[in-house]
Amino acid sequence: MPGLLSLSDVTLTFAGNNVLNAVSFDVAERSVTSLIGPNGAGKTSLFNSITGFYKLQRGAIRFDGHELLKLKPHQVTKAGIARTFQNVRLFSEMTVLENVMSGMHCRTHAGALAAILRTPSQRREEETIRAVSRQHLEFVGVWPEHNRIAAAVAR
Repeated sequence: MPGLLSLSDVTLTFAGNNVLNAVSFDVAERSVTSLIGPNGAGKTSLFNSITGFYKLQRGAIRFDGHELLKLKPHQVTKAGIARTFQNVRLFSEMTVLENVMSGMHCRTHAGALAAILRTPSQRREEETIRAVSRQHLEFVGVWPEHNRIAAAVAR
């Protein structure tokens, strides 16, 4: 049975050079998975392919049963996949919880005006974001630190 994220025969070339050559793997739901390798091994190219920034020459990438290759990067994010960068920059004066919540606003519908006016729909979205952020922090064992200022926890 395929995983939540499934890559099959993923092949990417630049100017005739193989960057990714028939990469296949599955990532199980509710797992924490790492991709490691030396500089130049293709890790960033793989993530750029998954998130829709690079177009493959061959292969398939499926997330939660849906093909990602025909989606634009913003559609991939909306589907539930986003990338982070090695150089993590926290909002140092915000709490740990607020930092996690900030990453979820790309999945909301209320705009800036609704946030300023604190409309009922915006408040509901904010509570959903808070609940999901709590689940994520509990999953990685950081919930006990959720109210601490991020700069103090990151030291």
